[in-house]
Amino acid sequence: MLRRERGFRWSISWLAAISVTLLAAWLCRPTSAVAQAPAEANAGAPASAAQAEQEAQFKAKILPLLEANCNGCHSSENNSGGMSLDVFQSAAHAKKDRKTWEAVERVLEDGSMPPAKSKKQPTKEERIEAVTFLKSSLLHVSCVGPKDPGSVTMRRLNRSEYNNTIRDLCGVTDFQPANDFPSDDVGYGFDNIGDVLSVQPILIEKYLAAAEKIIDRALKYETIKPSQQTFNMQNLVATPRSAKKRDEKRIVLTTEGSAFIEKFNFPVEADYEFTIKAYGLPAGGAAPKLMLRVDGKEVKTFDVDAPADKPGTYSVKVRATAAEKRVAMVFTNPFEDKKAKTFRTIGIESIKIDGPVGKFEQKLPDSFKMILVAKPTTDGTKDAQDAAKAVLKNFARRAYRRPPTDSEIERLMKLYAVGIGNKEEFIQAIKLPLKAILCSPHFLFRVEPDPKDGLESRPLNEHELATRLSYFLWSSMPDAELSKLADEGRLRKPGVLKTQVQRMLKDWKSQSLTSDFAGQWLMTRSVWNVSPDPVQFPAFDDKMKAAMVRETESFFDHIVKNDAKVTDFLDADYTFVNERLAKHYGIPNVSGEAFQKVKLPDTRRGGVLTHASVLTVTSNPTRTSPVKRGKWVLDNLLASPPPPAPPEVPELEITPLKGTLRQQMEQHRANPSCASCHNKLDPLGFGLENFDAVGMWRTEDKKVKIDASGELPGGVKFDGPAELRKVLMSKSDLFRRCLAEKLTTFALGRGLEYYDKCVLDELVLKLKAGEDRFSVLVLAIVESEPFQKRRAKRSD
Repeated sequence: MLRRERGFRWSISWLAAISVTLLAAWLCRPTSAVAQAPAEANAGAPASAAQAEQEAQFKAKILPLLEANCNGCHSSENNSGGMSLDVFQSAAHAKKDRKTWEAVERVLEDGSMPPAKSKKQPTKEERIEAVTFLKSSLLHVSCVGPKDPGSVTMRRLNRSEYNNTIRDLCGVTDFQPANDFPSDDVGYGFDNIGDVLSVQPILIEKYLAAAEKIIDRALKYETIKPSQQTFNMQNLVATPRSAKKRDEKRIVLTTEGSAFIEKFNFPVEADYEFTIKAYGLPAGGAAPKLMLRVDGKEVKTFDVDAPADKPGTYSVKVRATAAEKRVAMVFTNPFEDKKAKTFRTIGIESIKIDGPVGKFEQKLPDSFKMILVAKPTTDGTKDAQDAAKAVLKNFARRAYRRPPTDSEIERLMKLYAVGIGNKEEFIQAIKLPLKAILCSPHFLFRVEPDPKDGLESRPLNEHELATRLSYFLWSSMPDAELSKLADEGRLRKPGVLKTQVQRMLKDWKSQSLTSDFAGQWLMTRSVWNVSPDPVQFPAFDDKMKAAMVRETESFFDHIVKNDAKVTDFLDADYTFVNERLAKHYGIPNVSGEAFQKVKLPDTRRGGVLTHASVLTVTSNPTRTSPVKRGKWVLDNLLASPPPPAPPEVPELEITPLKGTLRQQMEQHRANPSCASCHNKLDPLGFGLENFDAVGMWRTEDKKVKIDASGELPGGVKFDGPAELRKVLMSKSDLFRRCLAEKLTTFALGRGLEYYDKCVLDELVLKLKAGEDRFSVLVLAIVESEPFQKRRAKRSD
């Protein structure tokens, strides 16, 4: 009793210590939800002739243009589109808000602002002068010399990463402990961003509880001992069922039938002895035959000739593999003597299964072999100590994604000593330090120390690089091959990273890239949250949701595994459907639940934009939403998100607008505050109006013919989804940049800043030079300076 109380008090102290450690790690993180951008390279330097010239150009070319054409709407008073330009009176001030001026440069260049209906318009020459000045001076980023790698906030594993890491670290495949954790916050479109992955006190409690369950599951082991199990009539299933009604103690068969155990667990591969107790009444000059089948395979057939008042026993020894199997006794030769009015009859009283018998080798679970890489072979203390140290060193090496230090192993061995001091067996004693490892910040966080000795930035060491690579492509820890390369310092050797990227993309674990990256970029995760009106869409159900998600995931996975062109995301003549989704799309000759690659029969669909998953999540419950669909295209395909709607503008549903949806949107755009965004959004969305709110093709809406035409700023016209896709393909450089930006954000775990422009330019060039192959973009990101290095966090 005293020993148990002492162990309990120590466990409480341990839990408290772990909690304090985690909280300390949390409190030491930056409090800002958004990483601060570093200052300009020349910040704080004395004014130069170039800066003076820049100020003069700003006052000569920008301020007059703003005053004449922009400040009427974009002022401190009106703040149209959430943008006030009259506050900027100098180039130095303007450079502090690069995002605003990037937006100004964009709309001036594409001609979307001022609105076409506005009477005040800058001349073509004024636009060119302003755009040239903004690009070459105010927004200029020098791409000469080393790139700024940026700073990634130390971040914890998100829920997906935690589950995957536990699977690969402990071999626990039937348990996803992070599903019980609080939801992860999202930043820059993804849930693996260090700046928003906070650590609440409840999460610490969840970590502690999860560690207990994980190790207990992973090291759950029961010694298999021989047993004897007897199944009487009450424990057997009979076919036909009437066979059980003919005798109080036996299953009596006069026609073809059987008695069976639906699932019998053979715990280990070994010999098992079967003993059947039965009687048989002959007829037609032959005895009844009873066949023993295990897992559908014939074992032996017995001639059952024992009388009913003295049933016989019929035995056989069988080799069986470890699994649950059906064990059946089948009456194989029924016979009826119509003249004598007698039947060949068999009566089955019981079956006894003994085993395992003889010698057998009990196989350890994969989780056991993965964790317990050493075990004591004797009761000697020294031998057990050596085994414990080997186990903990191996487990900590894999959990921390780096070799543990001697002091870390010493502290873990002290925890092991507590268990041994409490007279616990080796496996029980080793559990405590294993659980401590799972609660360590070095496991829960991806730790990359800032540069030392006053250095601005530093290359990642090979273990940090391996960790970034594995969590990028697998959302999990490095495997044995990646870890070995890091241990040997060979990851950066010529050709090694390329080989590893290609290997990892083809590995089944890259499915996490589909679920975690594509699921958020293409918003397939959101399909489960939509609820189209059941009256208008009665056929829409959870199976349809699953099919929609599966199509988009299969499409993305196909591009990854086959290294296809990324431009297929914009337009492709194939997709993946099962019978249910094929009928939804009107695609013939597809049957069954299995998904298959099909060639699209016409040009109505092509690329992810026409997938039902995307079309559904960008609709309202009762109708389509050209605004949501247009915004999705700008956000996820062109990287040109519109500014947020002004707070004073009401939702379309609560405005007194009449007519068709297109007419209502035209009335909505009449408001100058709305026009700046809707002139970009609406045409893109209306190009998809032939698809209803759940992605089915239509030519009419409420008996009115669909008008799917549109005109983009700059005068580009199209009609229908096929022509819209051609327009998007003509903007493929914008898409390449968008995909590069999204994938780099996901890979780094931070939002991209203005100083990442040069890296994005390089990624786009490499992608085009590599024939737009997906692996080319991934490798370019992995080889980039932001992925390979880290900079210290700045306070300015």
